[in-house]
Amino acid sequence: MAREEEGPAMMDAAERRLRVVSAHLEPQAGATAGLAANPTAGEYAHVQGYSVVLPEKLQTGKWNVYRSAESPLRLINRFPATPDIGTLHDNFVYAVETFTDCRYLGTRVCADGAVGDYKWMTYGEASTSRIAIGSGLIYHGISEGARIGLYFINRPEWIIIDHACAAYSYVSVPLYDTLGPDAVQFIVNHATVEAIFCVPQTLSTLLSFLTQMPCVRLIVVVGGDNANTPSTTAAAGVEIITYSRLHSQGKMSSQTYRPPKPEDVATICYTSGTTGTPKDQAWALSFTPP
Repeated sequence: MAREEEGPAMMDAAERRLRVVSAHLEPQAGATAGLAANPTAGEYAHVQGYSVVLPEKLQTGKWNVYRSAESPLRLINRFPATPDIGTLHDNFVYAVETFTDCRYLGTRVCADGAVGDYKWMTYGEASTSRIAIGSGLIYHGISEGARIGLYFINRPEWIIIDHACAAYSYVSVPLYDTLGPDAVQFIVNHATVEAIFCVPQTLSTLLSFLTQMPCVRLIVVVGGDNANTPSTTAAAGVEIITYSRLHSQGKMSSQTYRPPKPEDVATICYTSGTTGTPKDQAWALSFTPP
């Protein structure tokens, strides 16, 4: 949700400040300006043509404060050229429609220890996969608003799962293996995570304390094979399947999007908990802070 727009008085004050900054761009007679105004900048002081420098200074450092050149006087929650884009889901739908056959996610293939070429997934292919994953979660009874854990390092499937969460009103919860098993267990229980995506390496860690996470109902193993993935666990009611199987199940029972509202939570990120247990912070699906 965006902040409320400033009133006329605040806008006038902001405009006066920006005019002061802009005035510094005009060199005195015989002097050379250290900055140059963008030809399309109008009265505003542009540095790169995309932003304006505000006169405010950060108390914590010597850095400048910037604001978008498209809205130098106030914060906005929609881009003028695409007013229908209000959430991360809307943004990806627009990207898929605009760049369907363009490269999006690349994986470098390493055969026999040698670095090979990238294998690419297009925007359209990524969209098809996120529909399959989101539909697969629905197939397994994971309801809207459920928290979905991601317990593995960066790879294309991580992005696909996050897109699926945005399209079907799930909340992604990253689980960092660097935090250690105790922190992972705390985060899963604190966020009430119902489904966890992991890799074979982190699956063994999950299984070691799965009975202590009663909220978990489904574990999906990314990069695992059906033959070596256990289908049941000692914890009653927890099913373990591979990512490829979930993908196939979702593809066979495709569901329409269940798009979220801009004010809905998109993800919950936890700190490392250096001063105690991990602390969480929720981020909304809109592009501006609440």
